[in-house]
Amino acid sequence: MKRFTILTLSSILLFTAGCSQQTEQTPTLSSDNTNPLCNVDNGMAGGWVTSSVTPDVKAALDHVLSMMNTSAKLKQILDVKTQMVNGINYAIDFELDDGQIWNTKVFRSLKGKFKMTQPAQHGSFSQDCQ
Repeated sequence: MKRFTILTLSSILLFTAGCSQQTEQTPTLSSDNTNPLCNVDNGMAGGWVTSSVTPDVKAALDHVLSMMNTSAKLKQILDVKTQMVNGINYAIDFELDDGQIWNTKVFRSLKGKFKMTQPAQHGSFSQDCQ
């Protein structure tokens, strides 16, 4: 019984000593941009990577352009990033023939179906990257 009491008291002492030494941790802000599209090509599984313009990228953007309410036509695709998930996510920066730059995200399922996951917005995905 004496052994059990000593063990219990030792455990309580260690626990309270450990609790009293706890310090409040403040989250540190990283200098890295929190936009995952700013931190591409880092080799992280499931991360975004810089890609080239492929027929699938063009088909994904055609899907988006068909939903946009504009008479402007595609001038060029400026930047493409992809992410391998249960299918492929495309982040696409593009310019229309009226000079406006837009960005969008499109998901292509394993069955080849496209779904716009972020409506087209003015500006570039990389405009806030440093």
